[in-house]
Amino acid sequence: MAAIDLSNDQAAGLRRLFGARAPQVVAFASGREACGRTTLLVQSAAALAMAGYGVVIVDENPAPNNAVSAFGLTARYDLINVLHGDRSLRQISLQAAPLVRIVPAARAARDLDHADGETRARLDAVLREIQTGAGFVLIDSAPRRGGHLSALSLAARHLAIIVAAHPSSIKHSYELIKRMAQERGRDGFQVVITRARAKEEARAIFENMKRLAHESLGVRLDFLGASMVPVTEHIGDALVTRLPPTLDDPDTGGFVFGLRQPGLMPRTLGGRAP
Repeated sequence: MAAIDLSNDQAAGLRRLFGARAPQVVAFASGREACGRTTLLVQSAAALAMAGYGVVIVDENPAPNNAVSAFGLTARYDLINVLHGDRSLRQISLQAAPLVRIVPAARAARDLDHADGETRARLDAVLREIQTGAGFVLIDSAPRRGGHLSALSLAARHLAIIVAAHPSSIKHSYELIKRMAQERGRDGFQVVITRARAKEEARAIFENMKRLAHESLGVRLDFLGASMVPVTEHIGDALVTRLPPTLDDPDTGGFVFGLRQPGLMPRTLGGRAP
């Protein structure tokens, strides 16, 4: 992973801007693989940690090149073990770096669709525990069959759509936005463009997507940032300065509790400030 340089002045500025916000929970989702999603998330987590913020990575990615492996770690347990009562969150969490810990969750992301009532009832409590003491919770949302997102990712207050500068990625990303708008009632999304050849190309792709989403779906897209080729940049500062603030209650502000069924997501929680 490339070194990330944040000056002391910039780090201090980020901390002042962050203030007393509740934890920001952001799901990094993509309509397809090969868009640099995991690399971007890891780089951003490292940048936030260097700026002095506690970061929790919830790693849904089952691929060998996931966030766990990016930090040279191996996961023995999974979040599903906590939901089943077999292990505590402390036991399954991995200390990846100072101020960065990882919660392996590939099995949980897969199995929650078929979980029993008792397991689902424990999810809210576990999500509250995950965000305790964190400034940011970043979820690496693994694409699943049919383009659906896991219950973990759907519970994130902010949904960042990672779009590679390629027609196929743009198409699949728009389909994901459409699905989340129609099935989940989200009316706002953060967008990050990766693998563009220039910032002007990234901005043009975003503006086209923004116009189409507004005209066809009635939803709002906000530009969170861009990462050029190769994906070695981060959006740590954008996560601090551009996301709408969470609710004042640090215990509940990061996740949207009890609103993971179709049609139950309030339209004021779609990525914009309430």
